[in-house]
Amino acid sequence: MKTFEPIFDGAADWAPPDLADTGPGSLVSLDIMHGNEELEDANATYARIVYRSTSGIDGSPTEVSGVVAVPPGQPPKGGWPIISFGHGTTGVQNKCAPSRFPTLPGNGFMMQAMVLNGFAVTMTDYQGLGVPGYYHPFLDSKTFGYNMIDAVRAIKRIGADLSNQWVAFGHSLGGMAAWAAADQNGTYGKGLDLMGTLAMAPAADMAGMADAAWDGTLTADQRVAMVFALETLSWSHPDLDLNKYRRGYTAENWDKLLDCLPPNLDDILATRSKMLNSDLKPETPADRDRLRDLLQAMAVPQNKLTTPLMVVYGTQDTLVDLPWFEQAVQKACGQGDAIQLEKSIGQGHSDLDSPFGLPWLRDRLTGQTIPNSCADEP
Repeated sequence: MKTFEPIFDGAADWAPPDLADTGPGSLVSLDIMHGNEELEDANATYARIVYRSTSGIDGSPTEVSGVVAVPPGQPPKGGWPIISFGHGTTGVQNKCAPSRFPTLPGNGFMMQAMVLNGFAVTMTDYQGLGVPGYYHPFLDSKTFGYNMIDAVRAIKRIGADLSNQWVAFGHSLGGMAAWAAADQNGTYGKGLDLMGTLAMAPAADMAGMADAAWDGTLTADQRVAMVFALETLSWSHPDLDLNKYRRGYTAENWDKLLDCLPPNLDDILATRSKMLNSDLKPETPADRDRLRDLLQAMAVPQNKLTTPLMVVYGTQDTLVDLPWFEQAVQKACGQGDAIQLEKSIGQGHSDLDSPFGLPWLRDRLTGQTIPNSCADEP
C-alpha cells in the first residue's frame, strides 16, 4: 500500500488519505509540502489540503484550503491531540491564502510551537482564500467557525494517528475564528471532542466600526479592516452600494488597498497609510445603520458555549476597541457562558502577549475546569 512519505528523515509516514465521501470536513485533495524552515526543523510532516465545509451566509457547500502538520515520533495513546489554528488577517482575495506559500508567511513559527508541544495542527485558510470560486466573508463568525471545525474533521482523514480531542486557538481575526468554533460547536461540531478554546485579541464584535466611520474616529488599523469588510459585504449583499461608503483617495485606490502580496507590499502599506477617515464616512445615517446591522449579524457570540473559553485582550488595542470587546463579553456572560478573561493593561493588538497559551490548552485535554470571570462581571 502506498504511503505518503515525508521529504526528510525523522518525520512520520501517513497512510493514504481518506477521500471517500463528500460531507463537511471530507478531503478533496492532499499535497505534501516543503519549504517551511520552522516545521522542517521540528521534523513535522505537513501538507496542503482542500476540504469541504459550509457557508455560514447561506448554508451552501463550499471547498476550503488549509495546511496540516503532524509531529514526528510515536503518538500518545489515542493519537495526537489536534489544534485548530486560526491565522490573522492576510487579505480578502483568493491569492491571499497562507497555504499558497511554502514558507507559510507569518505562521510557521506558531505551527512549529504547536507541533513541539505535541499537537497535530490544522490551519484553515478560511473560505474564499485559496480555492477559486468562493468569496471570503470577512468577519462572518459563523462561516469561520464552520471552517475551523471542518478543518479538524479534515485532518482526521489524512492518514495519521490522531485523537478525537481538539482545541482551538487564534489571534485577531483568528481569535474571532477560534471563539466562533466554540460558539458553533454545540450545533455544528457533533462527533468531535472540543476540549477548550483560547482566543487572543479576538475581532469578536466589530459593529462599532460603523459608528466610528460616521464619527470620523477610525484608527489606521480599523480603516484597513473597514475596506476589507465593505468589499466582502458587497459580495454577500450585492445590493450594497460601495460608493455610499467610500470616496476620495480611498475610492481611487480601492483595488490597491485590497492587494496583499509582495513584491509590492511596501507600496500597499504606503497606500493604506494615506487613507483619511473622511473617505470612509457613510453617506447617510441610514447607510451607517445598515452597516452596523450587517456587522452585528456576523459577530460572536451567537450561541451558548458548551466548552471552556479563555479570552486574552489588551486595553490599548488599536483594532478592536475595548468597549466593542466588552460588549461581546457582556453578551456572552449574560447568556450564561463561562469564560476565563485575562486583561493585559497597556498592551495593544499585535503586541499582545500572555503567560497562558499552549500550556493552558494542554491543560484542557485533562478536563480541568477554568475560573469563570463572568461571575465577576457586574
